[in-house]
Amino acid sequence: MTNAAHIFYNQLEVEVLEARNRLGATHSAYLEKYYSKLLNSKLRAFYRYNWVRRTGPMQQLILSLPRRDTPWRLLDAGCGLGTESIFWSTLRDDVEVVGVDVSTERLETAQARLETYQKRVGKTLNVCFVEENIFTILDSQQFDLVWTMEAISHIDPAESFMQHVFNNFSPHGHLVISDSHILNPAMAWRIYKMRQHGVVERTQKATTTGEVIPYAQERLFRVNQLVKILKEIGFHSVESQLSIFFPAHIALYKNTFSFCKRLERLLNRFPGIRNLGGIYTVTAEK
Repeated sequence: MTNAAHIFYNQLEVEVLEARNRLGATHSAYLEKYYSKLLNSKLRAFYRYNWVRRTGPMQQLILSLPRRDTPWRLLDAGCGLGTESIFWSTLRDDVEVVGVDVSTERLETAQARLETYQKRVGKTLNVCFVEENIFTILDSQQFDLVWTMEAISHIDPAESFMQHVFNNFSPHGHLVISDSHILNPAMAWRIYKMRQHGVVERTQKATTTGEVIPYAQERLFRVNQLVKILKEIGFHSVESQLSIFFPAHIALYKNTFSFCKRLERLLNRFPGIRNLGGIYTVTAEK
């Protein structure tokens, strides 16, 4: 199942390392900043594992969809620089991806990356990027799947977003959320330090159209809290996966890193211990 993810991630690593030759100064600087950790060759194995692991449930879901006459519509909520939007569109030709974000700069870089990727593979991918309030697009277009990675901590109010997604879906629509887990000690400490330095939990952002929207700054959830909210809204088949129980520098020790990756799947079976995972991916079905 993960072969496609590894192949795509190979291309992502090359893209980041060769960004200045492929994207021009402005977009390459943005991409290098966004993926600055990939420039450290010693830790690339860790960040690859993290990305492949957390995107795995969504990849499996997309590949399991039956064929039908109309495309499956997928919303990437808070798509950032468009990495996952592009990846989802490569998995099959009957998936139509809409990546939405509130940052013009991020979306312009996402579009430049998409065009470069399409030239490289020699075909057009069914992806478009739009700058819009996430609630507005959920009210105006219908989707079969919604994916959000490192964005539920910014969408405000998050509970209203999940309700909007539920209302948007026909039966069997799927919402997949992946983000940092507040019960992980490293994540909790990071948020504590941010608040100590004056980063408030709630603020506002203005779009290029002048719309002012609520915006959260790293409002992290407990996975059991998120599962409870989803079930109360009406979602069923709510499943959660936790990962990254160990620091990135474990990747410096190949044998230890290999052992930790095997151990991680075992830790997911224990209710108390699994809450120490730094990253969760939660899947819910209407």
